[in-house]
Amino acid sequence: MKFPMKIRSVDSFQASIAGAIGLPQPTGPYQVGVVKHTIEHINTNDPLAPNNVSTAFLATIYYPTLQKPEGAPKPYLNPETAEIVGKPWNYTSGLLASITSTLQQDAPFLKGPVGQSPYPTLLFGPGGGGPPVEGNTILLSELASYGYTVIGLDHPFEQPYIQYPNGTGVIGVDIDYDDPELINAIYETRLVDNTAFLKCFPELVHKLKAPINTTHIGSFGYSLGGASALGSMYDDSRLISGLNLDGTVYDKLNSTAADEKKPVFFLGSEYHNTDFEIGDITWEIFLSQQTGYVREFSIIGTTHHDFCDDTFWKTIEDVDQAAGPINGNRQVNILNTYVKAFFDFTLLGQHSPILDGPSADWPVVVFHDVPVT
Repeated sequence: MKFPMKIRSVDSFQASIAGAIGLPQPTGPYQVGVVKHTIEHINTNDPLAPNNVSTAFLATIYYPTLQKPEGAPKPYLNPETAEIVGKPWNYTSGLLASITSTLQQDAPFLKGPVGQSPYPTLLFGPGGGGPPVEGNTILLSELASYGYTVIGLDHPFEQPYIQYPNGTGVIGVDIDYDDPELINAIYETRLVDNTAFLKCFPELVHKLKAPINTTHIGSFGYSLGGASALGSMYDDSRLISGLNLDGTVYDKLNSTAADEKKPVFFLGSEYHNTDFEIGDITWEIFLSQQTGYVREFSIIGTTHHDFCDDTFWKTIEDVDQAAGPINGNRQVNILNTYVKAFFDFTLLGQHSPILDGPSADWPVVVFHDVPVT
């Protein structure tokens, strides 16, 4: 989906943040740092790139830090991203650009041996066509505040807009979401880029001189990012467990060969589950083939847009008709709680009873019993 880019003046942008609203604060014991890196990788089969050749993608790293924020909170979306993502969802121009956070650009890492950490690393993929990784900051920074290093990968031309660390911006192209061959090709590009990142990951960590765990890694994502998280986990032994936020699955995951033999968690919107009569058949096929630990939940009152930061944006201006009626702040708490519980259990061995069935504390979260093969 391509959107015209209109960049407002610095004066009008600064005026818009005078009465800014902040993101929900992460609840963990750490502050959160963020840094972006260009990952150089030539892909000669990119269906969206000019001449089908892309040469790089963007990695955004959220990580724990002891440094406390100084000064006023800053906008967490760059103004170009905010404008381009917000317009088709009917947000007032300038609104998303005015939302602030206490994220700290280039904050110091925790002290420790390079390439080692008692906390796991998580690889995240955003939704197909957006919002990009920074539009999922609430969940990613929550996980980082508890010690996880979370690395989100943005793919140029597919996302509505991304900006590399050198300031170069890339506007996305029009995507026909009714073309199954194109969507599958985009999915395959995600898998290729995920593999390329994992290959260069140890080198990047040593370049950063950071205590980031390079061997204990979980994989998750929203929408197409959830599908590619599971697709990458299927073929890569470095990925230990995977979580899918409301994403249809593709290729071999939608077949009788779909068994991951690893822990898997599906968290879907109200009507995206295996008990709904006209639900997603790919979920039924995938989940029915699993022989390892598997959980499926859905959330009453949600739609697809409620699994990214949009669920919070609608609490500021209720204009996105594609978002569900659930209270956005409650949905933020649900996502933070259940995603963290799954990775705490599968990567750290810390069990939470909310994973075992319905919870009185979270009555809108519906447990779906998945028979294990």
